[in-house]
Amino acid sequence: MILMDGNRPKNYLVETALLGHGLVSVEDHEILSHWPKGAMLAWVEKGKIRIGTIEEFIPARQERDNWGRLDGLKIKEELDPNANAYLTASGTMAVAKEIGCPVVVSAGIGGIGDIKEERLCYDLPALSQMGITLVATSPKDMLDIEGTLNWLKEHGVKVLGFETEYCDGYILNLKPYKLSGNLSYEKANQLEYGCNLILNPIPKEERLKDESFLEEAIKAGKEAEQRGEHYHPAANACFDRLSFGLSSKIQLKSLISNIKVAEMITKNR
Repeated sequence: MILMDGNRPKNYLVETALLGHGLVSVEDHEILSHWPKGAMLAWVEKGKIRIGTIEEFIPARQERDNWGRLDGLKIKEELDPNANAYLTASGTMAVAKEIGCPVVVSAGIGGIGDIKEERLCYDLPALSQMGITLVATSPKDMLDIEGTLNWLKEHGVKVLGFETEYCDGYILNLKPYKLSGNLSYEKANQLEYGCNLILNPIPKEERLKDESFLEEAIKAGKEAEQRGEHYHPAANACFDRLSFGLSSKIQLKSLISNIKVAEMITKNR
């Protein structure tokens, strides 16, 4: 793993797959105007890991049609010197482990589901093996959320809700699943670092209301797979189209909320 020279965050690192491929209707200026000061991101540029600010990342976002995405397995391989790619949650976790950063921030994460690239998404083994705390929103709605969270518990990952004991969907309101416990605002920075998943849900009233969108998004993702393309960007684009851009906006807001939780966890440590 070759890292470019530059800043090395001590506390937390933000994934870039959602920002790069997922937020179809969100303009660059919206991200820049709401982004928490000091939140650093990781991506691959010309075959090397780059860690930088949101201002440094935005030009990479503008090239999204020509960029790939890498998970925690692929990022460990020898990269093509011309490779440009955004990093998933597990890809970012692999970088964080390399530089000694204890916390990673994502939004919707992978899991167990009927997706060709990830019958068992590498986000899960990464959580159980890397000793990194991941702050996320939820496993994505098209996945087996209960099966995903059970897998994590069975493999030694502590799964807590931030100010809640339930996970009940990502951008949709789905069946609630009881977690191992909750992490309160007051005790956030007392959390012991390690194999933790902290879920910070989108408020129910802000989520999409039409569950038929999920069926359409799954269809779009499967069609992308058949074309040899990535599932999740296609599903996200479908949600965005059906919701007139609302799905992209609530995901950005959720990612920023998760950054703020990571700041609470790492404060004064």
